[in-house]
Amino acid sequence: MKVIQIAWRNVWRNKLRSFVVIIAITLGLWGGIFSYAFMQGMGDQQIYSAIRTETGHIQVNKPGFLRNHDLQENIVDERNTEDALKTIQGVKGISSSIQLTGIASTASASTGVMINGVDPDAYATVSQLKDYLVDGSFFKEDVYNPIIIGEQLADKLHAKLHSRLVFTLQTYEGEISYFAFKVTGIYKLHNSEFNENMVFVRKQDLAKAIHFPAGHTSVINILLANKELTETAKTTIQKQLPNLQVQTWEELSPMTMLMSGTLNQMSFIFVFIILLALAFGIINTMLMAVLDRTREIGMLLSIGMNQRKVFSMIVWETLFLSFTGVITGMVLSMISISYFGTSGIDLSVISEGINALGFSSHIYPKLDAGFYPKFALMVIIIAMCSSVFPARRAIKLKPAEAVRGE
Repeated sequence: MKVIQIAWRNVWRNKLRSFVVIIAITLGLWGGIFSYAFMQGMGDQQIYSAIRTETGHIQVNKPGFLRNHDLQENIVDERNTEDALKTIQGVKGISSSIQLTGIASTASASTGVMINGVDPDAYATVSQLKDYLVDGSFFKEDVYNPIIIGEQLADKLHAKLHSRLVFTLQTYEGEISYFAFKVTGIYKLHNSEFNENMVFVRKQDLAKAIHFPAGHTSVINILLANKELTETAKTTIQKQLPNLQVQTWEELSPMTMLMSGTLNQMSFIFVFIILLALAFGIINTMLMAVLDRTREIGMLLSIGMNQRKVFSMIVWETLFLSFTGVITGMVLSMISISYFGTSGIDLSVISEGINALGFSSHIYPKLDAGFYPKFALMVIIIAMCSSVFPARRAIKLKPAEAVRGE
């Protein structure tokens, strides 16, 4: 107990040095933890956005449909298929849609797009697209052949609200057809590629334009209560609908998983580098403390303090410094993450670049509560390991030489 008391007093004998070390540990831990939370927030938001605006948790379609979006490869019994899906536990929303590729044209430009014929009410249960409208409304009932397009596509086609777009489509029979739609809404998601390629029309309007059979559909998107149910729901659906292809959001959006995994790896590497730098900082500080107190340690050894107690004293000094820095660093991190997790961090100045990668320009740092005790344990282990070298240096001092300052 006396060794612990001596160690605590020794920490504050040189207040300036101790404060510098504590501040360094605090800022290092705060930077590492906040950066980790920032990257976690980016990854989680990207996944959430992909699920709630692009794919849903699960998508059901005819095997082979996604290869070239062949209209002939469709689900022939839409109503019964949807009824079967509604019985599955965890299903929160279901939306059937017709998908096909086409060419959108205005007087000044044209480009290829993916046309999605949806039922507005059903689609709203699986997608938050209408929440991302920057102009217009989500399918006005009093407009003939309304269409919702992305902001990037509108810029590319030089289109705006109420502009008329002419589409070159292939009908169900394989013939080329032309059909006009009027822009009633413009959306802007965090995914630039999606904004440029995806357009949305009413399902009945598209079915009429391409002579699509009634009661058929191309794909069915399913939203679950939470993403942890995805694999279980997929297995159940596959058993109930063995003739259809069932894919999860991870399979439909592999780039999202890749980017999220890359962010996690980067954050782990970043935290590891900070912890490594922290270890060397502690070793350097404690080694200097031992060298500054050579005579004192030599005298303690001379009057009978055994090497085990001297070793313990240096270890405890290291732990006290580390504990103080860890506590203040984690408290600062919790406050920062709590604040920015609610208000967010605005990165609109670089929004074009990060949106091209599918990330939001408004990031909300996020960190599970279980991270803090694990991280604290890692820092304590590192501190204990870092104390070994200075402590060994102290007990290797020869008392006579140390007292003389040699």
